[in-house]
Amino acid sequence: MSLPLIAAAVGWEEIVWRVAALAVGVGLLWAAIRSSVGMMLVPRPTYTTLAIVVTMVANRIFRGFARGSRNYFALDRLLAAQGPATVLFLLGLFLAIFVLAFALIFYGIGGSDFYAAFAQAGSGMTTLGFDPVTKPGAMAVMFLAAFMGSTIIAVFIGFLLTLYAAYTGRESGVSELSLLTGEPAWGPEMVVRTQRIGDHPDSAATAKWITWMCTMRVNQYVYPLLNHFRSPLPERHWVTSLLATLDAVAIRLAAVDAPPDPSFVRFLAEGADTMHMLRSSETIRRGTSAEEQSITAWRFESAILSPDAPVTGDPCVTREEWDAAVKFLGDNGVPLKADREAAWRTFARLRAQYAPPACYLADVLFAVPAPWSGPRPRMKHFTVHTMWPQLARKAGFGKS
Repeated sequence: MSLPLIAAAVGWEEIVWRVAALAVGVGLLWAAIRSSVGMMLVPRPTYTTLAIVVTMVANRIFRGFARGSRNYFALDRLLAAQGPATVLFLLGLFLAIFVLAFALIFYGIGGSDFYAAFAQAGSGMTTLGFDPVTKPGAMAVMFLAAFMGSTIIAVFIGFLLTLYAAYTGRESGVSELSLLTGEPAWGPEMVVRTQRIGDHPDSAATAKWITWMCTMRVNQYVYPLLNHFRSPLPERHWVTSLLATLDAVAIRLAAVDAPPDPSFVRFLAEGADTMHMLRSSETIRRGTSAEEQSITAWRFESAILSPDAPVTGDPCVTREEWDAAVKFLGDNGVPLKADREAAWRTFARLRAQYAPPACYLADVLFAVPAPWSGPRPRMKHFTVHTMWPQLARKAGFGKS
């Protein structure tokens, strides 16, 4: 039968609709494949429109519920579900898009109505085979749908295993650090605790924490969803733990009267790079452009090796807060350098390299309001009180 006779028999309108449905289905299928592969298989951050939209929707939903929280602990319980819920939402959305795409393709080539095409798509994606097809073209699409259905589930399972393996590695380090940094973490608390037990960090210990930090940086830059997976305890958070460890090392370089370890410089450089990279991952996923404030090791070492250089950037700590912390250190037997003014300038210059992105992350991710971790404007729906670790509380911090 010639094309004009087919068009006359079927109707031009239906042909146009079916061709359009086929084109949309193929385009939707390609977009879903590209997004799922980019998010779960490509070992680099892939910020597809679908991933950004899903993350923004999940953020808005949980932020909406969060406005009813009466305190930080209620907020933490609610947000503990955000990361896992976002992952499940992504899986459901991907499956729905694949089913819709195959339904449009079946409708475009099969000659049946859309309800039957949808049933064929579901039959193929779930590999149940409850709606068999006989035409060669439809059969090929059915095989492809069955392959995609089983593949997306297998890839998702591997994605989940990767996420939780990275989460376990990160939280193991946070848990180990909490014995020294306190809960919530604070840099001066870590210096005092290590002084009390005679644990003076050396190159081996620093190398261990550099490895932990670099692993966390790579995992969370490649899989930004990990940023929103919270610690098992509300007083812990990876941002405040890392910030406190960086502060403790900066204090040792700036104020503690002891021979500095050369590995401290690399530790601070890696920490600054980590904070800037993870802030970039958050700003890009939120639909804004990344700021050109990435830092390299050699630039950071230049800042350290130039003691007379002015402070560039905001250390996010006031001089009064620094003086109170120095008194806390001295009262607990930490040997301090005599020149307190030079110590403050050095510490402020070092901290300005990593504190701004760290405080941004602490606010965006609703981290525990630990000392020196910046304000929390996103928690404005309730009164935020700084929480102090044990030794700091005993010393009178946080008391009115």
